[in-house]
Amino acid sequence: SLSGATKLKKNENKKMKNYHIGCGFKIGKSWLNYDSSPIALIDQIPLLNLIINLNDKKFPKNIKYGNIVKKSLCKENEADNIFCSHVLEHVPLVDGKKMLKNIYKMLKPGGVFRIVVPSLESRILRYNKYKDADLFMESLGCVNRNENYNFFRKLRFYFGGGRHKWMFDNKSLHYELKISGFKNIRECEFGDSGISIFGEVEEKERFIEENGELKALAFHCIK
Repeated sequence: SLSGATKLKKNENKKMKNYHIGCGFKIGKSWLNYDSSPIALIDQIPLLNLIINLNDKKFPKNIKYGNIVKKSLCKENEADNIFCSHVLEHVPLVDGKKMLKNIYKMLKPGGVFRIVVPSLESRILRYNKYKDADLFMESLGCVNRNENYNFFRKLRFYFGGGRHKWMFDNKSLHYELKISGFKNIRECEFGDSGISIFGEVEEKERFIEENGELKALAFHCIK
C-alpha cells in the first residue's frame, strides 16, 4: 500500500547517517547538524550567552559542535550522505584540502557528497558587466566597506566564521574534489539530487545568490 511504502521509506531514512556540515541556522530533521563557529558554541552555553551577545539570531539548540578541518565527524565509511553549503570558502585553501579529505573518509563507498560555494567566476562576470569595483570587493566577503565597528562586531567578523578566506571557480573546485578521491563529479542545481532528504537542508537562495544575480558553484559527487 501507499502508506506502507511511505513508512518503509521513513524507516530507511532513519537508518541512514546523514551529516550536514556547517549547518548555521538550517537544521535537517534527518541529519546530524554540525557547525564549528565559535558563536555556535557560545550560544550553547547560557552563562556565556548572557555575557557575550554576538548574534541577534541564536543558533538552534540541537546543533552539534565539530570542526571538520581537524578531524572527521564520524568513523571512516560511515556516512550515507553529506551536505556542505557555503562553508569551504571560510577556511584557507590548505585547511579546505584537509576538510575535503576528512569528508571523503566519512562517506561510505557509493555515498553522496553535495557541496555549494560562492562562485568567484560569477563575481568576475558581474564586475565585467557593471565595472563596479566596490560591489566586487564587497561580494568577495573577505573585507568590509566599513570596519569601524564596535568590539563585538569585529569579533564576529574575524572570529565568528563569517569572513571568506578562499574563493573557487569551476575548474579549481572540481580539481580539489578529484584529488580528494571523489568520483562522478558533476555540476548540480538546487533539488536535483534525486534523494528526498537533501530537501531538508538545501536552500534555493544558496544556489542562486543576491536575487538571482550570482549563480553559486555546486557539485554532486560520489565516493
